[in-house]
Amino acid sequence: MNDPIRREMILVFDTAGRITYVNEDAVEIMGYFEDEFLEMNIADILSPDQLENIKKEALLTAGKKEALLDKISFIDRGMNMLPMQVKVSLTLKNGDPSSIRIAAGETVPEKDTEIPTPARTETQAENRPQKPAEEEKYRLIAEAVKEMILSFDTEGKITYINERGAELLGYLQHELFDTKVSDILSSEQFEILKKGILRTPVSGKRKIVLPEAVFFNRSRKPVPLEITCSLIVKNDKPSDIVLLARDLSRRKRMEKELLTIQKFESLATLAGGLADDLNNCLTAIMGNIDLALIDSEPEGKVYEKLSYAKEGCTMFKHLIRQFLVFSKGEKLNRELNYISDFLKKSVISAVSLPNIKCDFFIASDLWPVIFDEKQMKQVIANVIANACEAMASGGQINVYAENISIAPDRKDKGVTIKDGDYVKISVQDQGTGIQEEDLGRIFDPYFTTKKTGRQVGRGLGLTFVYSVIRKHYGYIYAESKPGARTTFYIYLPASRKEVPQSRKATKNPAPPKKKILMMDDESIIIDVACQMLETIGYETAWARNGAEAVEVYETALKGGKPFDAVILDLHVENGMGGKEAMKKLLALDSGVKGIVSSGYSNDPEMTDFEKYGFRGIVEKPYSIAELGNILEKTLTTEDL
Repeated sequence: MNDPIRREMILVFDTAGRITYVNEDAVEIMGYFEDEFLEMNIADILSPDQLENIKKEALLTAGKKEALLDKISFIDRGMNMLPMQVKVSLTLKNGDPSSIRIAAGETVPEKDTEIPTPARTETQAENRPQKPAEEEKYRLIAEAVKEMILSFDTEGKITYINERGAELLGYLQHELFDTKVSDILSSEQFEILKKGILRTPVSGKRKIVLPEAVFFNRSRKPVPLEITCSLIVKNDKPSDIVLLARDLSRRKRMEKELLTIQKFESLATLAGGLADDLNNCLTAIMGNIDLALIDSEPEGKVYEKLSYAKEGCTMFKHLIRQFLVFSKGEKLNRELNYISDFLKKSVISAVSLPNIKCDFFIASDLWPVIFDEKQMKQVIANVIANACEAMASGGQINVYAENISIAPDRKDKGVTIKDGDYVKISVQDQGTGIQEEDLGRIFDPYFTTKKTGRQVGRGLGLTFVYSVIRKHYGYIYAESKPGARTTFYIYLPASRKEVPQSRKATKNPAPPKKKILMMDDESIIIDVACQMLETIGYETAWARNGAEAVEVYETALKGGKPFDAVILDLHVENGMGGKEAMKKLLALDSGVKGIVSSGYSNDPEMTDFEKYGFRGIVEKPYSIAELGNILEKTLTTEDL
């Protein structure tokens, strides 16, 4: 985990030169913000001859392998030339060029590669008076401060901004000299500061504090800052106004993230509390419907109405199981594996519209990830479904995957992500985008900006995604440009361990057995379950708690008529539950075939049932078919 990571800049641009993707190393190396990159053309950072060379080599190696080019120089934000070794590959769609991918590794920069500063800046520098030694000392201190330091005169003209301040707003320092502070600060807040600091009588000790002011960066996006404003007085007259501004973006993101976490904590508590009761009720309803269907004429009106009722129960059952994903106790069946092929297959199977195309930009050396394949497939399906809905008339989805190491000084995107190695997955669409005010709510249950359909569970898709990624100890967030695109970023913890070879156990079928012991503390469940079992050919006995079940099982065992399987309710209101009963049954008979039953599928005994000695699980509510299937599977499986 501590191996040094060589930075590699990755950019993708289309046939018109528009940059469609950059990785975090590119942002760090080039000095641009990610959203700035996505509004740029590749020609903005490459000279015409080098860009032409890249396109030529990409065409020559189309569909074969990457072209390797030495000493391609990129132009960073500071107008410096950065020489790099470049690998270029071309993506084809229907035989035509679609996009070009550049992977650029850093090399030792050559001397004298800085581009001359524009003439207007040189003139400004010549006209600016030389600073005395004392003033230069304070300037150096200001440059070392991590907060923005900005000064402007009484007319609002900027006289100084430190490097941190310019970087925070996405400018070079010289670009802001002699411009108006009202160009970067909201006019209302500028007037508040000016009136407050310049009110009579004039005082050099006066300070104005704005807990949250709004500045605008180079892309005209708001940047929240906490401001402390002071007045410099010379010869009893106001001279300059000095601002010390602290960036609140990280704190604002943290507040949003904590609010989302609190929402999910409440949802988890609600889901866990309701699930068992709802599933117990639904089991009784579905079981009785199944039994009534058996006694009804297949062509009659009663049969038809019962079928509709069962269909409604099935939809309700699906909704409850979706809801359970958000509960606290749910455990995932996570295994170490490579995600590249899985990601491609999951995306392709999730794209339902023929007018939507997908491009993949997946690093060939992705680290392994520990993930639950079933849940992660649904995560990808939900994110892709969201992208498809945003492009009803068709479009392009680009999927990126890369290795990334998060260090303390690189936590610029998320506040809750831990240090370590991750596989970063980015899914970018060309849809209608999401408004800034809606981005903080997209993971809320049933929040949507689209017309809602009538299918069960609609509105829980991104809520499901957020919950599953959190339970993988990962991180997810979205960025959007309204009217242009939305990108979801998923970070999954990576591992440097070897992926083990899969082991498949050989199971020999055995003849099915017929005698089943049913334990549940709900009379209605015992009644309907025993009827269902008898309907499909099993002999039944029942008990209301674990102690009774152990006693009935022991009596049958001593009498030479043992039970072939036991179905144990996990939670019993008054008395021994299924977990403790299973321990006692195993002490009596090490070969007992126990099936654990619960309406709360997230109990550890349900997710790791084998750990507690059970052979299978049956989740409430269950149908006759589901109950029969789990019994057949359990009874026909030999001991390994």
